[in-house]
Amino acid sequence: MRRSALQRKTPLRNRAPMARKALTPKRRVKKSGSKSEQRFRSSAYLAFVRSLPCCLCGGPANSAHHVIGIWQLSGMGLKAPDSFTMPVCDGPGSCHEAIHARPEALAYQAGWVVDTINRGLDHFTDEPIVGALADALEFIAAKEDAHG
Repeated sequence: MRRSALQRKTPLRNRAPMARKALTPKRRVKKSGSKSEQRFRSSAYLAFVRSLPCCLCGGPANSAHHVIGIWQLSGMGLKAPDSFTMPVCDGPGSCHEAIHARPEALAYQAGWVVDTINRGLDHFTDEPIVGALADALEFIAAKEDAHG
């Protein structure tokens, strides 16, 4: 038995003409200007961090690794400030990959960052870098006191 197609009682009407718009995803616009939103960035400090020995194996480091997974400083599409970096060796099978792969290595990041910051405070004398490192040490101390 064959059925006929359903018939509408009232025809479809286009109430507004359809505009042909290109489908583009909406992008979030970063609000700049507020001091709390600006993250510390310093190529001089990162070069200093890369000159230190690797915090995991003690060999020559060639990468400045930003902390991940602690203190909500980083996330998807968000990198921690440069004051929260540590020296690691990079490449296939490197310490950098080990930090990302092993959860037990993530637990040591706080100590490695504090050690790197203290070395940076001994090395630098200019205000933007010293101020950012001092702020980072205060932040870490507050987080560690609250945690345990």
